[in-house]
Amino acid sequence: MSKADYKIEGTVPRELLVSEVRKAARQFAMQFFHFSKVLYDQFGLEKTKDIVRQTVFELAVDRSDQLREKALAQGLKADSVKDFMSVIDLPFTGWIPEWGEDHCPYAEVWRTYFDKYPWFREIAPFYCDVIDTTTIENFSKCLSHRITQNVILEGTCCKREYFESDKVKRGEYTYGKKEEN
Repeated sequence: MSKADYKIEGTVPRELLVSEVRKAARQFAMQFFHFSKVLYDQFGLEKTKDIVRQTVFELAVDRSDQLREKALAQGLKADSVKDFMSVIDLPFTGWIPEWGEDHCPYAEVWRTYFDKYPWFREIAPFYCDVIDTTTIENFSKCLSHRITQNVILEGTCCKREYFESDKVKRGEYTYGKKEEN
């Protein structure tokens, strides 16, 4: 039976839905930590940062190319935060603002590694900055972004600001160069 032939029916209680999304997010967060640890153990912090930056940059470009294509297919201009948020691919069901510093399942997991692996304090928020900045830059082709507070390190919520960028309009991204196929 194919995916198209199988109809999903029934409802799931929100508590179960949140739990399942957070389980998947926890696995991703652990994978990211261990990927980073192997790199750190073999290459040290600076080389690890370079590899993580490039890897997350390429992920963000792939992801935002798909989101931009989806937005354009829906007749959106794909040049605003509003258009981006209308096609975003994150399961916000698992991010609970009322949980404060633990609202983000990635942050909740990543902070557990900080005491034993203090170098990871630098890598964990780097993920958020590279993916979020590159995604909006490549999606919009005119906006950039900066995180002003990240629950990985402080506060009870993540804060960010978006702004027009002449560099992005010229195709110059903050964390890398997009390769054209």
